[in-house]
Amino acid sequence: MPINPMELLKLKVSSVIVNDQTCLVNEKNDILSRFYPILLSRFLVKPELVDQLKEKLTPSVYDLFEKNDQVKNALLLRLAAGRVPANEVEKTLNRAIPKSLAVLSNEVGNDTMSIIYYLRDHKESIYALLPIWMNDVLYLDQLAVKTRLAPPILSLPVMPPNTKQHKAFPFFALIFASFSLLWLYQISK
Repeated sequence: MPINPMELLKLKVSSVIVNDQTCLVNEKNDILSRFYPILLSRFLVKPELVDQLKEKLTPSVYDLFEKNDQVKNALLLRLAAGRVPANEVEKTLNRAIPKSLAVLSNEVGNDTMSIIYYLRDHKESIYALLPIWMNDVLYLDQLAVKTRLAPPILSLPVMPPNTKQHKAFPFFALIFASFSLLWLYQISK
């Protein structure tokens, strides 16, 4: 049975990415260890992502979450955890994605289905290592999909409240005007 995919990626990807760094080695290694289950679970949920990311020249976290900025930013902030700048986390993950795909392809075959079957064999261990907060991050993706698919809610036009104009007002205005004219006529005599 092949090696566990997380161990495989830690062994062959993390060592390459982290060892050529001069600072934040432990933090980046920790970030990659928490990212691999997320990456692999995305492949299990959406197998077409494997092909889509392989076709890209430089696949990124943005592509992994199907161009959803909210999810990407929430993931980066959670992985950074205040210890590493979010842009450093993004650079590290963007370097890890193509290397991870290459390692998986070399280990189990370049065929997408071979990769998916390999990941399905280790599905329990992948899901067991997912961070607890990942559901919250993915919920943002579901909200974005719902807002794109939901029809807009049209609000009813606001009607001003009916103010009844008293019918006596014009009558009293006419009487007042006539008395004013009579008074002016009497004064001018």
